[in-house]
Amino acid sequence: MHVEILLLLCVCCVRRVTAYPGGQVENSCESMTPNHPDFEPQTDGSPYKVFVNSTTFTPGQTITVTLQAAENTSEFQGFMLQAREVHGKTAVGRFTLINTNQSRALNCFNIENSTLSQASADKKSQFEATWEAPANSSLDDIQFFVTFVKDYTAFWTMVNSSTVRSIGNQSAPSTSPSPNKTTSTTIKPPAASQQTSSLPNSSHKQTNLSAMWLGVILHALILHSLFILSNL
Repeated sequence: MHVEILLLLCVCCVRRVTAYPGGQVENSCESMTPNHPDFEPQTDGSPYKVFVNSTTFTPGQTITVTLQAAENTSEFQGFMLQAREVHGKTAVGRFTLINTNQSRALNCFNIENSTLSQASADKKSQFEATWEAPANSSLDDIQFFVTFVKDYTAFWTMVNSSTVRSIGNQSAPSTSPSPNKTTSTTIKPPAASQQTSSLPNSSHKQTNLSAMWLGVILHALILHSLFILSNL
């Protein structure tokens, strides 16, 4: 009887240590799956969600991430939080302003503070963290992924946030002309001064008209004189 009780206590202790109540889960950096032998992640919808306060981000920007238990849902004891590029397999960015009473930072994938986990097994209905995008590199769109641990037997892995779109990779539209674009040349009409320069001057035209009428009058006088002389 004493042996059975001792074995039972040993099993309980092993489960307690394996569950990493203090958040020491470096071995789960990639899979984000707790090492809980004999238990698999839940396949139904998670009663816990992850929210972000921004739909876009730029290099160096910070984003507030909130882990939240649904209303009338049991609190969660543990969690593991990472940011990853959409379809990515490793954590990106880092968490800042870390409250060591609530969480502990992990250097998953050799990136400082790239992952957060719980600091204790105390139950919680909400948790907030601050994530910072790398300032000297360009990321694609990202999502935040969380493993929620309700208790040793019930946990949900890879619960994801909405997609946060990267706007740091967008280049300015090109202003150079298209290689196939034909440049047209517009021929402007000559200035008004150029148009009028080819026309005869008005005063010159009046002089020509006066000379013409004078010739007509002289010709008429000559004919009249000849007519008078012929009748003498």
